[in-house]
Amino acid sequence: MTNSTSNMPSTGKKLLRQSQQTAYVLPLFFRRLMTNRLAVVSLFGVILLVLVAAFGPIVYTTSPITPDYKAINQSPSLEHWLGTDNLGRDTLARLIYGLRVSLIVAFYVELLNISLGATLGLLAGYFGGLLDVIVTRIADILFAFPGLLLAILVAATFGPVVTEQFGGIGRLLLVTGSLSLVSWPLMARLVRSQTLSIKEQEFVTAARSLGATDSRIMLTYILPNVAGIILVSSTLDIASVVVNEAVLSLLGLGIQPPDPSIGKMITDA
Repeated sequence: MTNSTSNMPSTGKKLLRQSQQTAYVLPLFFRRLMTNRLAVVSLFGVILLVLVAAFGPIVYTTSPITPDYKAINQSPSLEHWLGTDNLGRDTLARLIYGLRVSLIVAFYVELLNISLGATLGLLAGYFGGLLDVIVTRIADILFAFPGLLLAILVAATFGPVVTEQFGGIGRLLLVTGSLSLVSWPLMARLVRSQTLSIKEQEFVTAARSLGATDSRIMLTYILPNVAGIILVSSTLDIASVVVNEAVLSLLGLGIQPPDPSIGKMITDA
């Protein structure tokens, strides 16, 4: 093995080193992330919101759903830091709980986007052919509709049935599914375009010539190189998912009372 490597031309040795080093490129996408200021700011904003949603109830223990009819529409005070609503419920506690619900929805939406969109984009970009045509056409069809309008249509159509059969959990899953339905095509297109470019690189050609299988090439050499754009896209998309979830709740199609949500709080304000 040593002799065959030593007899390899310098260009072949270079390609071999590149193909071997690419397997360890996954940690490097954090460096690429740090060069995108907008993504860094968005990431830290998301981290701050997650910390507030996760540890807020530990610091601020007031119930978000228990009404206090003696404290209706109170202004901010030491007991109620942001005041109370028209039923005497603590506004800050409901805001923290609503933020937690919104972030849970956003997390599962992005998880579905990565699982579905990134996977289809990777497969379509690498294999091309009929699979690429099908994925691209489905994405084009979904892009033809305004995303939020399509999510509203899905939630309004299936909301009553899902809520009746599965209750609050079903409603949460419906909101997550409707928002993911309009979000995954963008992820698929981004990953597909990056895959089309990366699969023509020399280190991929070298890996293929050394006998690497398609699955190994995609998972070891291509996926780490598109991980950066997946993370950046997911981070930036979380904000729009939170806003869209609030809009659905604002229209009565999202999280239902007594569970608080940011959109419902805006409606009642």
